[in-house]
Amino acid sequence: MQTVSIITPSFNQARFLPATLRSVRDQDYRPIEHLVVDGGSTDGTLDILQNAPGIRYLSEPDRGQADALNKGFRLATGDILAWLNADDTMNPDCVRLAVAALDRTGADLVYGDVALVDERGRFLRWSRGIPFDYRVLLYGISYINQQTAFFRRSLLEKAGPLRAEFDNSFDFELWLRMARHGRFVYVPELRAQIRKHPAAKSIAAAAVTAANDARIRAEYWHTGGLPDFLRHPPWFTPVNYYYRLKRQVRRRLLPAPASR
Repeated sequence: MQTVSIITPSFNQARFLPATLRSVRDQDYRPIEHLVVDGGSTDGTLDILQNAPGIRYLSEPDRGQADALNKGFRLATGDILAWLNADDTMNPDCVRLAVAALDRTGADLVYGDVALVDERGRFLRWSRGIPFDYRVLLYGISYINQQTAFFRRSLLEKAGPLRAEFDNSFDFELWLRMARHGRFVYVPELRAQIRKHPAAKSIAAAAVTAANDARIRAEYWHTGGLPDFLRHPPWFTPVNYYYRLKRQVRRRLLPAPASR
């Protein structure tokens, strides 16, 4: 069995961290190596980590989430890597399905769907992926749900570490860079949960994220990454294509109407 290393970057998320640790501990796949890289939390996180079974942890100041993840990946020993933020969770079969999908498809990275939940874990809505298309991703439509992304160590070694200067959008930049070195496969059976709350970076620092995204798109468009059909009008083509794929995915996942 291949070892899967899951990295959890953490900073003052003691409120949600126990659920995150439990969701990894409850996976029906072994072996899993779970490393928590904490940025020096002061909210009781260390007490939680000291008493949590089955994890390794490091707590020291860092330069942000991307820096913490790079530390974790350097310490990890698994051939398959993933990360799960300290306020998110994954379904109990997520790791097993990811490993099976990587083996079955020969992909370098697989990803699935996430349920958006509120602070108390109540369901809000689904965020569905689509079959991988570099053009849609480059256009800036985010459909790779990081909580379900599992990739081979060899892919990270080819692509290089996370870029800390994009602390709010480092995953978007990493997917674009990794896609030049490997094959991505969408697996809708992979399920995880992302928690929406006021302190989440996607909400608290939405403007920074938007600025990071714009810098990344500009960089990749001007380094030969822009597909020909994006160089000419109509500019809305990738958006239409994205929503058409989303409708196809939705039709495939929804149960068929009952016959009369």
